[in-house]
Amino acid sequence: MSEFLKKIKGLPPEKQAALIAKLTKSKNKTENSGFDFSKNFGYYFKSSMPFDFGLKETSISEPGPDYIQIRAKASSLNFRDVMIASKQYPSSPGVPTNMGSDYAGIIEKVGVNVKIFKPGDEVISIHIGHTENDGKLKDNCHFIKIFNVHKFCVCLKPKNLSFEEASCIPTVFLTSYISLIKLGRLKKSENLLLHTASGGVGLSAIQIANWKQVNIFATAGTKEKRAYLKSVGIKNVYDSRSLDFAVILKSNKTTIDVILNTLAGEFMFESIKLLKPFGKFIHIDKKDIAKDTHFSMKLLSNGIVLQFLDISLLFLNPSLMITSLEEIVGLFENGSFKAISHTVYPIKDLKKAITKMSRGTHIGKLVMSYD
Repeated sequence: MSEFLKKIKGLPPEKQAALIAKLTKSKNKTENSGFDFSKNFGYYFKSSMPFDFGLKETSISEPGPDYIQIRAKASSLNFRDVMIASKQYPSSPGVPTNMGSDYAGIIEKVGVNVKIFKPGDEVISIHIGHTENDGKLKDNCHFIKIFNVHKFCVCLKPKNLSFEEASCIPTVFLTSYISLIKLGRLKKSENLLLHTASGGVGLSAIQIANWKQVNIFATAGTKEKRAYLKSVGIKNVYDSRSLDFAVILKSNKTTIDVILNTLAGEFMFESIKLLKPFGKFIHIDKKDIAKDTHFSMKLLSNGIVLQFLDISLLFLNPSLMITSLEEIVGLFENGSFKAISHTVYPIKDLKKAITKMSRGTHIGKLVMSYD
């Protein structure tokens, strides 16, 4: 590995993205300008350098017996995509690593064992890449336009949402729903602390919290993000980059029933101290897991339930994934949940969107449109 590449890999994702975008700006503009987006395509990594990916035309096989072929209309980004693009994603055992997991689109074909879906159905999907009819994932093919996916990874799209709105559902709502409902067992009038709540997971968690009628305490990293949270009705909003939230809550004698956590180190430890006896701490950030961060077991002395949710492991438990996704879609259709804030980019501007996401200045979700 060259000294230059070592230097780049040592930078945080937002600086990697900015540097690579600057170095390749004119080249990428030339490459994408003549590409035929009417054909099937996918992105691929051209080298081991972070953010060094481009477009190529892609052929696919017929769907296997238990698979569905979908033409993507929209796909939303997750921070996982930034980590993969920057070559920093800690992969999960048995789960392949591909960018692009949340899609909304139209079914093109179905396998012989697929009975509840048909061509023309509008669906949402969460998956980890296109699967050939031999059961193998297509290697180094990201945000593919037409793909085959297992039937357990597909759910009918809420009728009252656009494709762009619906593509925001899978990862963030599954993460918040399973964390708060399945693991946290959130109940009416409980106190919920949401860290970095202006992102997709946080905004979906706010909707779940309002649906369950709980008291929300939230943090966010900038004045703009905190102002946005207040504008959507959150009264108790604090700075996620300062421990003041812990000081204020303690001084007010406020204790927490459930914490949905994305913070690390001392911020995580001080958050745990806010929990009531038998409170639940659900951690969803992989950085401390990858670093094997240690902490004092005394933090659990109040009977605290400490859990970690890696959403990619749901592919190893498809029943939980599809059941939860169907419940979420039902809550959209009955009006309990609404589309979350999002910004749309054309798919040709994927690098631009990922660079934007890596800087952490956006609110809500970023969506790639295939139209």
